Amino acid sequence: METRLQPRSLSAKEEITRIGKCVVINGELSGSEDLSIEGRVEGKITLKDNHLLIGPDGIIKGEIKARNVTVSGEVKGSIFADDLVEIRASGSVEGDIESARISVLDGAYFKGSVELRKHADSLERGLSRDAEPEDVSFQKPLLAEVRTMSAQSSQDGYVNAARSNSPGQSGNGFDR
Repeated sequence: METRLQPRSLSAKEEITRIGKCVVINGELSGSEDLSIEGRVEGKITLKDNHLLIGPDGIIKGEIKARNVTVSGEVKGSIFADDLVEIRASGSVEGDIESARISVLDGAYFKGSVELRKHADSLERGLSRDAEPEDVSFQKPLLAEVRTMSAQSSQDGYVNAARSNSPGQSGNGFDR
């Protein structure tokens, strides 16, 4: 059986406003829908419950406040996100980040400080910063084995690490 994804139309709430490469905005920018920026913005950007995408050609100089922020371009200024800040491989951020979650991909540039805080939805459900952690128990412990390979197997002396559920059974084809 073959599954094909069908293109779907975006509802009014899912539409994304785009600011093109040739557009320059100086001043405050606010809105109540998702926004994609490929141009240049100098000033404060506020998208309370929405996503901001800074494309590869986007340049932002100023403070950003949004629910989620994805950076593929350049940001010089602080980022405040309710949920996630993602800096992609082509992205560059010089400024402080305050968010519930952060993702910095390999190749991305970041210079600043990070303050991670509780996710807004968690706080709304009654979880507080002062709550006691739950007791966590594991049914089956995992063991880690580190063994050196024999000189016949490796002239360079690399170390092979394997995870297994029982001692002496690494399942990697190397014998003791």
